[in-house]
Amino acid sequence: MEHLSEKEKQLNDYLRALETMDDLISEIDDLNEKLDEEKERRQALELRLSELNKLTAGVAKKSSQDDMLKAMRSYLNTSKRKTLSKRETAKMVFTELFTSAKLDLPADIMDLLEHLDDEQSEPKVVNVEGNYNDIHDNGNVDWNEKQK
Repeated sequence: MEHLSEKEKQLNDYLRALETMDDLISEIDDLNEKLDEEKERRQALELRLSELNKLTAGVAKKSSQDDMLKAMRSYLNTSKRKTLSKRETAKMVFTELFTSAKLDLPADIMDLLEHLDDEQSEPKVVNVEGNYNDIHDNGNVDWNEKQK
């Protein structure tokens, strides 16, 4: 009787262990299912991102580089009149931008960029006194002395 009682207790312990293992296996199956769903969702997102990158690259290729180059030339030419520190900063920003974008720039823009932070002589100031008339389309300027 004792022996049967011990055997029953042992079998009950085995049954509880099996039930616990069954619960754990169910939980693992649920987690694997969620993991598979997450993998599918991630793959779908990666596919969408890849397509978006292709679309963006296509649009970027189609956009006019001429407009960008024209704007760069204009900015660099107007930057010549800025202070040295602003010109140095602009040169650094442009250089880093083009290096990271791996853009091949035309020679004139490279020349403008290369000499952007060069020291410049002081601008000459010209004072004009008197009255003058600018006659257009004849290449002539008439000068009238200032009357006292």
